[in-house]
Amino acid sequence: MSSEIKNADSFERILDNLAGGFDKKDKIFANEAGAKVFVETMKPKIPYRSKLRNAHGHAEKSHLRDSLIEVKHSNGSVHVGFTSKGEKGYIGRFLNDGWDVKDKNGETHSHVAGLDFWGDTQRDAKGKVGATVAAVLKEEMDKKVRDVK
Repeated sequence: MSSEIKNADSFERILDNLAGGFDKKDKIFANEAGAKVFVETMKPKIPYRSKLRNAHGHAEKSHLRDSLIEVKHSNGSVHVGFTSKGEKGYIGRFLNDGWDVKDKNGETHSHVAGLDFWGDTQRDAKGKVGATVAAVLKEEMDKKVRDVK
């Protein structure tokens, strides 16, 4: 029985490479994959109207579903939200949270319940997003091991 490790140098390089962990690029890559799963889970939950009108009754060119974006941050995280360019964030907030109907005098008459599509998406996508991020990170870890050999 041998008490030595064959290819010790290669083994040490693998350990050093793995000890380096994931860099920012790896984190962003994995989080982007998770964000895409979140967006694809959310899109069908956002109410769809075939004729788009803004608050003033004018026709609009883009839909709330098309305004979803993924924002990358310097720490490697990726957040999902609505673009400010299309000014859809406030509409998404109203549809998600609901609103109080007020007349021209500012008196509240009723409450329109929100659809909570954001919360539904978080519940539905939780396992899928985590599994996607884990799969991407596993693949990145496998590459680190293969690259050393």
